[in-house]
Amino acid sequence: MRILSTVALLEVSPGESVDLVLDVVNTEPVIEGVTARVIGMPATMVRAQPASLALFPDAQGEITLTFAVPGTFPAGRHPLTIEVCGSTPAARPVHHDVELVVAARPRMVLRAAPSMIRARKRGTFRVETVNRGNVPLDVALRARDSDRSLNTTITPSALTVAPGEAIVSTIVATGPRHVFGSDLDRPLKVEATTSDVEDSISLMLRQRPLISRGLLTVAILVGILVVWAAIFLFGIRNVLGSDPVTKVAPASFFAASAASGTAGASPAGALSKDGVVEAGVGGTLTGTVTAQSDLAGVGLITVDALRMSRTGMVVVSSAATQSDGTFTIAGLFPGRYYLRIGAEGYDTLWYPATPTETGATTVRARAQEVSDPASMVVTGHPASLSGTVEVGDVLTPVVTTVVARPAWSGADETLEYTTEATGDGTYTLADLPAPGTYELTFTAEGYQPATARESLVGGQSRFVSDVRLGSTPGQISGMVTDGVSPLGGVVVSTTLDGRDITVGTPTLGVVGSFVIPGLTTPGTYVVTFAKEGFGDKTVVVDLTAGQSRGDLVVSMADGVGTLTGRLVDGAGKGLGGAAISVGGGTTSTTATTLTSGDVGAFTIAGLASPGSYTLTFTLSGYQPQSVPVDLAAGEAAAPIRVTMTAALGSITGQVTTDRQPVLGTDVVITNGAQSWTTVTSSEAGSAGIYTLSGLAPGTYTVTVSLGGMVRATGLATVAAGASTTRNLETTGAS
Repeated sequence: MRILSTVALLEVSPGESVDLVLDVVNTEPVIEGVTARVIGMPATMVRAQPASLALFPDAQGEITLTFAVPGTFPAGRHPLTIEVCGSTPAARPVHHDVELVVAARPRMVLRAAPSMIRARKRGTFRVETVNRGNVPLDVALRARDSDRSLNTTITPSALTVAPGEAIVSTIVATGPRHVFGSDLDRPLKVEATTSDVEDSISLMLRQRPLISRGLLTVAILVGILVVWAAIFLFGIRNVLGSDPVTKVAPASFFAASAASGTAGASPAGALSKDGVVEAGVGGTLTGTVTAQSDLAGVGLITVDALRMSRTGMVVVSSAATQSDGTFTIAGLFPGRYYLRIGAEGYDTLWYPATPTETGATTVRARAQEVSDPASMVVTGHPASLSGTVEVGDVLTPVVTTVVARPAWSGADETLEYTTEATGDGTYTLADLPAPGTYELTFTAEGYQPATARESLVGGQSRFVSDVRLGSTPGQISGMVTDGVSPLGGVVVSTTLDGRDITVGTPTLGVVGSFVIPGLTTPGTYVVTFAKEGFGDKTVVVDLTAGQSRGDLVVSMADGVGTLTGRLVDGAGKGLGGAAISVGGGTTSTTATTLTSGDVGAFTIAGLASPGSYTLTFTLSGYQPQSVPVDLAAGEAAAPIRVTMTAALGSITGQVTTDRQPVLGTDVVITNGAQSWTTVTSSEAGSAGIYTLSGLAPGTYTVTVSLGGMVRATGLATVAAGASTTRNLETTGAS
């Protein structure tokens, strides 16, 4: 195979593509399916058209390679090697070197979520600086507000962002005190500048007043009502204060008398004096039960109306509060009643606000009237929230912070309850004021935050649905050196989800730097560094969730070579499991031939070059074999083929009587210390022939017995790896 292309330099801008046309000539005597691949660049960034080029012997064709360079690919000169190979086993690949020059394109974007925060005085924003270019950026952040009323701090305000990396800065904006009125918008602009590019983003701090307009209006209306009520009471007292007290009850409330002629019976329309009466006739008590925690109405609270009897306090009627906390007790005889509220998870309370009947105040029920609402504030027992946070399969425990913040109107915005999930992801937030609604926030380093909203009643222990945190992609970047200076042209590769990812270090610009982006986290990656004339280097990198390792520094030693080859027997069959020892030079190492796949193949890396070595192969059943090898500096050694000779031999021969083969008779072979027995063959074509293999070199006695009598004997000498023939003619057969 031969490549006719003379193109050695390709220039491309980030985010664009460039084509390279290769003229290929088939120099093989067979029809070849020619393919091309690029070494030094991820396969996902290169497309070959056609994928396989069919060429007759001595025919010429074209393969077009399209290089699609992403926007974050490092700027500089990237050495690439194009390998063209045929499909037949005997085809040898050919290579063509080309340099890919990627222009520098600095790009930067600011992101914030959320961009508007509503608070009384202080708001905390998270602004993310994203490097969407292909060169590192030294970024300076600053914040400006048009009316200069905000005090802002940025942490960090100066940062270095690698290509494809995103760094979060915290911006705390504090406004002046805002007492009365409606919400006040205070715009804030964050600017990011570098030597090449700049960007900005607008934020908004919406300040809430300490006293809202609605609350101020309510206070004024209440004051007006209080003044009006005082004037009304003052006037009534002056007009009616001298009138005698008058008590009037309808006749239906009294039992019938004998004078009425209806002794023993109640008059028409008379009402019972026990229990409750009809709702439209008796009195009605109403009111509202609210929670001390969030000042919202509380449902399912039992409200009892009690009165004092000769035997003590008795319950006359009961009702339960609605979801908004209101209650109605109808059908009460006119008179005064005590109100008592309570439920599981709440403290018992007597109207208006006492834990026992001592100090309680009565309310009056009037016939066919609805009383003024009686308001009571109930205290709920502390509640708890429990659940589980899932972060996926990780090698080290992930610390997840769970924060609960009150979500009801008027709640203290600085109040929060915090805990950390245990190693198995479980958490519990205890002693939460209840009833109330809470907003839960789940955060862990390297994971996207999650939120949930849960409502609690008094004394409740609530289990929250499992929360799963999603991790963000990570990347591995760093610098490759030769021990002193940055080293360009190094092929850097790893594996992601079964796919090979390969990048290279540039030879110009940021020499020796590399970036492997878009890696799934958490995960463990084996990163390999290779360059001709240098020893391969392998580094294992563990990435936690969302982690981007940018501090990897790899030093590669020059003058290191690799030996490859295959060990076979005399028939050309691969021999696996053979021990290889390397002697000579300054290196001493061992290896083993492969027992599966390409059986007998071996690779010995890390040998200093130039140097002379002796490879010694040992394998049970074979004679040791030594091979001298020379390594030249800067050159790859050609694969070697080593043949081992069997260390054992065999004896074969034919047993005859009167020149006729003797079938199925025993043949005993011994060396004086051990004996082996075999039988002559009875099959056509091999009649009378015996064979015994696996014998160590030496002299053996071969004996044939017939009818219990020795009929023939002879000596045979066995050599290593050889077969000795010893025919025997028996005599005196019966």
